[in-house]
Amino acid sequence: MFKLDTLTLERISAGLIQVSQHQGRLYPYPRNLQLGYDSIVLAFMMAGKPEDAPKSLPAFYGEWCEQPLGEWGLEIDPELDGEEALLFFGEPTEIAIELAEAFGGSQPSQEQSKIAAVLLQRCQAHERGAAIYTQFRRFIIEHPVLSNQELVDAKGWFGLGVGLADLLDECYEAAPSCYRFEDNFYACPYCRALTAVAHEDVIANPNCNRCPSGRRLKRKMKLPNDCLKLKRGLERFWFYPGRAEIRLYEKLVQLGLEVELYPQRDSYDLRVIFPDQEVWAIDLKDYSNPYLLVKRLGDEPIPAEPAWDVGYIVVPVERKKDRPAYLKELKSKWRWHNVRPIFDDALCDLAKKKLDGGSPMKTKRKRKAEMGEASSGIAVGENTQ
Repeated sequence: MFKLDTLTLERISAGLIQVSQHQGRLYPYPRNLQLGYDSIVLAFMMAGKPEDAPKSLPAFYGEWCEQPLGEWGLEIDPELDGEEALLFFGEPTEIAIELAEAFGGSQPSQEQSKIAAVLLQRCQAHERGAAIYTQFRRFIIEHPVLSNQELVDAKGWFGLGVGLADLLDECYEAAPSCYRFEDNFYACPYCRALTAVAHEDVIANPNCNRCPSGRRLKRKMKLPNDCLKLKRGLERFWFYPGRAEIRLYEKLVQLGLEVELYPQRDSYDLRVIFPDQEVWAIDLKDYSNPYLLVKRLGDEPIPAEPAWDVGYIVVPVERKKDRPAYLKELKSKWRWHNVRPIFDDALCDLAKKKLDGGSPMKTKRKRKAEMGEASSGIAVGENTQ
């Protein structure tokens, strides 16, 4: 069997993202999708089975991309899950978005980056900028859908003295008619985001890792007809991982810890200070594929400022349900010594253990201070008065 390289799938995924930005309009064919399709056809020709290749690009888009990768008849990288498809009823799936990001940045990534840059710029010029930044991010996370009146109210809150009303307009768009089911819009009962719709027997949200993707929900929430939804980039990079960030924040606060959400305007997600002054830096990453997550981390997974002693890249525990070996696979490619990967529930257990433990650990700052005192001729713990 001829092997299909991951770069080709990344290119195809980038093309699929482009199609989705044009409401599913396929023609003119995006260059990346055309080149990716050509590579698929070439792979079958080199394998001596040209008759098994997709007959046309529209057929490839409408049929093949909806099928699990393992059914394409080509060998795929073992780091990818053969049961996953690139499209779910015409919408790019999580894995498609992650592959497109690995290819060099997807349109949803650029979309949220632009909004984040404007938000940071305006908050930096405000005396309460850090608090306003956090409030804005939390609002987005807690409101994946809005009515028109709710948006007007929110613009009042963030407009007066803050100047973010117009930015809220940039975050939301009218819910497309293709999301209607029996003339109504519905929200997923788990994540509260707009559900995807297909045929008469499916109403599901493929991006919610708690939602039974591919079959009709037993429970759903009816939404107003003037429903607005978050733009795709904010859904992908702020809303879905943000739910786990807020959940983790609240659990750590309940433990009695001092926790800062989005310190220094989102240098990382959570800064946790323990009674012994040890500081944990936490950045949550919600990726379906652990190998693609490693690709996205770069040389510095967590910025050095604001200062911290222990760093964690945290993954929502729900990922273990669909991929039991997720953490093992992540660690197999891990190359950073000062930051550890961990599931969010395990991190809470570690925090409890530290709070309930014996003698507190010395932080890096304490050790440096002690070394500085020793080098100055002052013994640690010595009374200098």
